[in-house]
Amino acid sequence: MGGLEIIIFVVMIGGMMWFMGRSSKKQRQRMEDERDSAIVVGANVMTTSGFFGTIVSIDGDAITLESPSGDETVWLRQAIRGIAEIPLAPISEEEDAQLDAEDSAEAPEARLAEASSEAEPFAESKGNEGTAPLASERDADSDGTAGNAWK
Repeated sequence: MGGLEIIIFVVMIGGMMWFMGRSSKKQRQRMEDERDSAIVVGANVMTTSGFFGTIVSIDGDAITLESPSGDETVWLRQAIRGIAEIPLAPISEEEDAQLDAEDSAEAPEARLAEASSEAEPFAESKGNEGTAPLASERDADSDGTAGNAWK
């Protein structure tokens, strides 16, 4: 009788593995179907890496997402986890009014000066207005020769 018990045990284990694999496949297929139904232009989604964006266009398996800052990136369909709203902190009406007042109170001259300083970050480099310093200029010693790291 020992051989018959082993065969029954092996058949039971095999049946359990088959059933668990089948239910796992069904669950995975259901999740993929839910994801695919959520992928429509204008939907807010989250990728598997945690990137939040709005679907701008769909071209086969290539999904173009727009970030909250307005940048567009292309993702594979499989990288989209599902629909998710961007988790931004809510702003009360008082905070919104205060932020608007601060923005309107800022002097236009200050904004203009800030914009011009951002536009020319390398304006101070040896006569090359608006360009980055060359490696030879950057690494030059005080006597004008190229620096030697092995001094």
